[in-house]
Amino acid sequence: MHRLECAAVARMKGGGRTEVGVRWGEATECRVTLVAESFVRPHLLADLTEAMALEGAEIVSATVEPPTQQQVRHTYTVQLPDAAHLPSLMRAMRNVAGVYDVSRAQPQTQGG
Repeated sequence: MHRLECAAVARMKGGGRTEVGVRWGEATECRVTLVAESFVRPHLLADLTEAMALEGAEIVSATVEPPTQQQVRHTYTVQLPDAAHLPSLMRAMRNVAGVYDVSRAQPQTQGG
């Protein structure tokens, strides 16, 4: 995909390629992966997922690692109505008793 003013568009047209117009739809949904660090306590998973649901997050996938030294890491991929909901979702997750950090997951890099 190229903007009309991109030099590559003129080269492609000159090479016989046809232009196909596109436009962005109204969909504003946002998919993000978050990592929550917490202390182990009863009902933590239920309380955390409830807080996320109340913020309008649809959980697409979830992984809860085995506890280490009374701490546990949760990784959630969620679908939000739009990116503007992300700060309030992260705040709601941090407000759950036992959760001490929530951050966006770092992209995985390919090692060699």
